[in-house]
Amino acid sequence: MGVGDLSVTATLVAIAAMAVGSAFQAALGIGMALFVVPILAPVDPSFIPGPMLLAGSLLTAMTAHAERDAIDTKGMGASLVGLAAGTVTGAITLRLAAGHDVNRVFGVLLLVAVLISVFGKPVAMSARNLMLAAGASGVMGTMIGVHGPAMSLVFQGTDPKTARAMLGAFFTVAYLGAVVALAAVGLFGEAAMVRSVILLPGVVAGLALAPLTRRLVDRRRLRAAILVIAAASGVLLIVR
Repeated sequence: MGVGDLSVTATLVAIAAMAVGSAFQAALGIGMALFVVPILAPVDPSFIPGPMLLAGSLLTAMTAHAERDAIDTKGMGASLVGLAAGTVTGAITLRLAAGHDVNRVFGVLLLVAVLISVFGKPVAMSARNLMLAAGASGVMGTMIGVHGPAMSLVFQGTDPKTARAMLGAFFTVAYLGAVVALAAVGLFGEAAMVRSVILLPGVVAGLALAPLTRRLVDRRRLRAAILVIAAASGVLLIVR
């Protein structure tokens, strides 16, 4: 007996994926969605993007609050302008794509996210670049829940504490904004809210595991593993 229309197996897999992804993000500052989306998409596509983002906002809010003194308010303002435009565009595009094979859409966008992460070159953290990166982040994040790759290019050369704080604050606003936009176009309702609640124990478990993850995990190898998983899953979603 599962939760609602979900089997026990699907429920446990979803919670476990969220726990591991949340622990990874606590270690890297980024990476939850790239790990979680490939697992949740074949289990139950309705977990993404809205439910995953709403549950994940707890993680990002706590990350931002812990290092709030490192947040650049001017840079954040420029980011939010681009984010707003990208989020609206992403929600409308996803609404238009709703009648098509959503798994293939997810797969293509996952591969795009991986390519940006691997081949994208760092750019200076200017207001213009923050706005452009946030716009791209808003589109992809609202469609499949993966906000990180575009924004990470802007923060690769910055102080790690600043990067973690800025990304945490940005993701919190981005996740919640995406949920609002999805609700506005009819893609987030009561069923999605139930799935968000299902994922919350995974987020809490991930936060509890975060200190251990930071100590034991090699960040470069973890990042490479997440990208390999995401790329392989993207291909599988396209060809299945």
